[in-house]
Amino acid sequence: MTELAKVYKEHSQKVHYAIDVKSPAHSTIAASWRRSLLHHGITPSQRNVARRVTARELLEARQKVELLIHLSKPILEQLFMTVGQTGCCVILTDKNGIILNCLINDVDRPDFDQWGLTSGSIWSEDCQGTNGIGTCAIEERPILIHKDQHFRAKNIGMTCMGAPIFDTDGNIMAILDVSSARNDLQKEFAQVLTSLVSNTANRIETEYFRASFDNAQIVVAEGYSALGTPLLASDRDDLIIGANRAARRMLNLHNETFSIPIPRDDLITGTAHSSGLKSAERSALRKAISRAQGNMTSAAKELGVSRATFYRMLKKHDLNN
Repeated sequence: MTELAKVYKEHSQKVHYAIDVKSPAHSTIAASWRRSLLHHGITPSQRNVARRVTARELLEARQKVELLIHLSKPILEQLFMTVGQTGCCVILTDKNGIILNCLINDVDRPDFDQWGLTSGSIWSEDCQGTNGIGTCAIEERPILIHKDQHFRAKNIGMTCMGAPIFDTDGNIMAILDVSSARNDLQKEFAQVLTSLVSNTANRIETEYFRASFDNAQIVVAEGYSALGTPLLASDRDDLIIGANRAARRMLNLHNETFSIPIPRDDLITGTAHSSGLKSAERSALRKAISRAQGNMTSAAKELGVSRATFYRMLKKHDLNN
């Protein structure tokens, strides 16, 4: 038996022993190992390479998140400049674990090709067992899978750090992953990289949110969220029409919340302001006069009313002077 075969056999035995223990799974890794074997029907000793989608299926997967791919490109390149020289690749997948984009140094490409970390490969947990992409998609939180924490023996030479990216409705839409081919990568350094990956995923998510509401005003909700910066999108009437995942969790917002948009001030302060139409009309008059620098004709034109109507409105609100 070769040394590699011995290592694989020992890993397979360790996984089976951990799963055979009748006590509940107390860790993310143990729970994922059990899912991999008992639910997904994978064995640790399976040696086949990652499954791949067809060129057409890959194109369709990319088209579904076309905006995300466009927005994330410079951010991924910046991340790759930071981690690429340490033997890491940078990967973006869809929510199903299909690799959409992969940045790899040429010197490391043979190792990653051997593992199947290439565009079009499927790294969902039900295909590959416990790994930084598929397990992250199930857990919906940043995760580190260090070497022999992988389920399949063929993957124990890798270290994978994944973080989810959520859409404007708070649903998972993609996974950002940094994987290392270096045997000497220490777990402590991998934890630092995991934090970097998580922060980068939050940055991509923020850019996607802003772009999805490009005609809206984006405001930061007051308060702290461990999920990132809580953002709200409001329309021209200061009604909230969207919120990112951090704001949804912090303010207890749901998709049903936006069926009847909430005034921004009411949501942020938690109290309703019943200022009424009269107050809104007075405010519109004062703003128009200010923008027109006191020129009443211009102010009336901005509001779309005649000069006579404009002066009646001024008198109504005691703004004659």
